[in-house]
Amino acid sequence: MKKEDLVKLAFVAHPHGIKGEAEIRLINDNPEESILDDEMKVWLFPSSPKSKIKATGEEWTIQKIRFGNKVICQFEGVKDRTHLESLIPFEIYLDRESFPEPEEDEIYLVDLVDMDVVNQEGEKVGKLESFSDNGMQYLFDVRMDTGEVVTLPYVDAFFPEIDMEAKQITMIMPEYTE
Repeated sequence: MKKEDLVKLAFVAHPHGIKGEAEIRLINDNPEESILDDEMKVWLFPSSPKSKIKATGEEWTIQKIRFGNKVICQFEGVKDRTHLESLIPFEIYLDRESFPEPEEDEIYLVDLVDMDVVNQEGEKVGKLESFSDNGMQYLFDVRMDTGEVVTLPYVDAFFPEIDMEAKQITMIMPEYTE
């Protein structure tokens, strides 16, 4: 499977203990919202040439995952700390089809990437290029049709409507004063 067809969920840079468990850093930093689970198949991609994971990625199975102050994961086939250290650093990806269906009033932010962004009059002004989490709120990076990238918090004041059927996001540009 190609990396661009997958969704990055976490990365691993440190082992945990001597039994080959990995300390996982979730992208969204909220273990309660994680969809990772025991026996789940995931894709691993190296974060640097130091990792012995193939550059094209490898499918692995999560044997056991624990959520607490740290997220600790054991992958099937990893025998000990030395084996895990040969794989580190790496990123964990999952195909979008493996995500559970969102609740009726919920969305996955990853589904919004590449959607058209329109102004309040419905005129296209750009595309949602990416999003990030600053720890307090999500931020949307909008590539404007002018080429400029505008980063705004994902709040109703700037993004009052998301139309999943029309595949467009309504954005209210902030007014700048000097």
